[in-house]
Amino acid sequence: MTTFLEIAITCGACAHAFKHKALTSTNTFGSPDLDTRPAEMQRSTMDTWIARCPACGYCSKDVQEYESQFAVVIQSPKYQAQLIDSRYPELTNTFICAAMIAEACDNSADSGWAWLHAAWTLDDTKNKKLAREARSTAADRFLAVLGRGEQFSEQDGASELITVECLRRVGRMEEALKLIHSANRASPPDVIEEILNYELELIESGDKKNHLIQDALKNK
Repeated sequence: MTTFLEIAITCGACAHAFKHKALTSTNTFGSPDLDTRPAEMQRSTMDTWIARCPACGYCSKDVQEYESQFAVVIQSPKYQAQLIDSRYPELTNTFICAAMIAEACDNSADSGWAWLHAAWTLDDTKNKKLAREARSTAADRFLAVLGRGEQFSEQDGASELITVECLRRVGRMEEALKLIHSANRASPPDVIEEILNYELELIESGDKKNHLIQDALKNK
């Protein structure tokens, strides 16, 4: 069961008070996607993940938290145009704007997640072109994290796996293959290695479709 609570929030950027639908509980039935997108019912709670101030447009997981350098981003024509970009659903614009805020702090991990979540919203609207662009941007942000020798997921090898999945889905197969081989050389946990090998099979067959984690672990 999924439950929500309407909460009062004061925007840290402009001090505007508004109400936001917050997620209080949820569950999932079924396997997540290879890029970790959860199954229902959690799958349909994305509109609670980011709050968006209706006055200034500040988008964040916690809009009550604010840093002064955000002002330049929020007030920029690019950000304000993204808020209302008619090519995208409103929720997609919200995630992209949250990504822009993260980028202002040089937080490639949070930016990558926000871009990936934007891609999920575009998957739902069947906009393959824009979903591919968003997922490719997410891959670039994740690669930046890995390039600094950092991780954006707690489990060993999971950061590489999620990045591989983003690369495969947008057809960047050579980059995905290189990352698989690098991740396997680091001797990841058995379950991660098995999923990476499944990714390898998909890449070798030219498969760019969505698949579930249970598909990779079907022999378990």
